[in-house]
Amino acid sequence: MKTNFFEQIAGLQINGNLLLNIHHDETGVITVSAVLKKGNITATAGNSLPPMLFKGTATELDEGFFGQFAQPVKQTVGIINNLKTYQKELEKAKKNGKHDKDKTAKGGATEPEDDKDDEQNLFSPQVDDTEAKAEKKRFFDDAMEKSKELAKQMKYAEALAQLPDPADYADKAELIDSRRKEIEAGKEIYDKLANQFKD
Repeated sequence: MKTNFFEQIAGLQINGNLLLNIHHDETGVITVSAVLKKGNITATAGNSLPPMLFKGTATELDEGFFGQFAQPVKQTVGIINNLKTYQKELEKAKKNGKHDKDKTAKGGATEPEDDKDDEQNLFSPQVDDTEAKAEKKRFFDDAMEKSKELAKQMKYAEALAQLPDPADYADKAELIDSRRKEIEAGKEIYDKLANQFKD
């Protein structure tokens, strides 16, 4: 039997590791958890990204998986690339700081011009971070919208999983917490009603 699954994956042009975890439950629902990793992103950066979750029957996933999957993958690649650039610059700053510390400890004087050059090298890729901020805002808005839609469909566990991490969005922590409480309240009501019908 021929499928075009891998052609679709190749078409996404992912430069990194795509980890798929597929769970099939007794009701026929398949849950696909997708995690994208690139290079050696460390725990502080890469592990803070939540997995992308997709649920449905085999037929639903066959028909719509790649349509839903393409956009979050592109966003995740952008975030990972920004994190990778940030980590490189952070390592460079650490090395420069250690180098300056060693010079001072040996009694050597640091030259102001060298420090100025280091500063320019450190911050030159970060001159215009509006694109990164826009990407982060877009990621937040998409996650909140997905969470809202899932809650409307009474898929409360998925809705909670889609919520952004308040640690990544300190300025939006109250909004995220408020949405989490709304979803949990809806889930509680739904569970009570479901239990009543079981009795």
